[in-house]
Amino acid sequence: MNNEHNPMEIRMNMPRYLASLLAIVCLVVLSPTTSLTTSVFADHHESTEDGFKPLWNGKDFTGWYTYLQKYGRNYDPENIITIEDGVIHLYKHAEHGSHPPMGYIGTEKEYENYHLRFQYKWGEKKFKPRFEILQDAGLYYHMVGPDRVWPQALQFQIERTNVGDIVTVGHIRYETTIDPKTADEKDTKPTYRSEDEGGIEHTHGMKSITHLARADLFEQEGWNTCEIVTKGEQAEHRLNGHVVARLKNARRPKPENSDDFVPLNKGRILLEIEAAEIFFRNVEIKLSARRD
Repeated sequence: MNNEHNPMEIRMNMPRYLASLLAIVCLVVLSPTTSLTTSVFADHHESTEDGFKPLWNGKDFTGWYTYLQKYGRNYDPENIITIEDGVIHLYKHAEHGSHPPMGYIGTEKEYENYHLRFQYKWGEKKFKPRFEILQDAGLYYHMVGPDRVWPQALQFQIERTNVGDIVTVGHIRYETTIDPKTADEKDTKPTYRSEDEGGIEHTHGMKSITHLARADLFEQEGWNTCEIVTKGEQAEHRLNGHVVARLKNARRPKPENSDDFVPLNKGRILLEIEAAEIFFRNVEIKLSARRD
């Protein structure tokens, strides 16, 4: 058999040769072991199966900053904040009963229209000025304006036995529905109740700092899962899968005219540091494509 190739035959069969070569290249480049998703784009921004992405990467504070009393931004000489095995541990090195600084860990960017979730669990130590009262922390969202303790924002309250309360700082106002039994009680915080459960319309936030109590208590020992869903000027608080509070028409006073309000629908996200040992992990976010 003659092994030499006829030049005319090669030219006639060139399309077939090229097709075979292209098929081989595709098998090599797009094989599962060299997937573009896993080899080129795989990093801490990759989505989970339910669409959430890590807002905190579990390793360092890239995309975040720290702010502490006495020290300001990104300066923590007392080691108030530590990271260990994908967990933020607050006040690990502080002595129980001492008076360490308070503050927060905040995102560099502002966010709007999102579903945020994270987990926390309590430590054992407490500190002044809250040594004699309930352990306290929280997550601020829609934070605007300058850094300070405490900044203008809405807050998902994390206080022992009061997890999920809506706290406002900076004369922020909103509408919600509350238990009518708590509408006129001066010594009791208004308590959230859905309209389906008999809640009545209520405007909240007439003071510099205000509290709206969560509907029910779903806190458990160990790790707890908190969620905040924001859409425009609306927000919903969830604890361990249960809706515990809602608000709508969030607004803040204009800096140049406190009698005039503007919509509050975006801002930075902050993990609060408030004189109680606490752990945070799995801080994740899912952005919505539109407001409706």
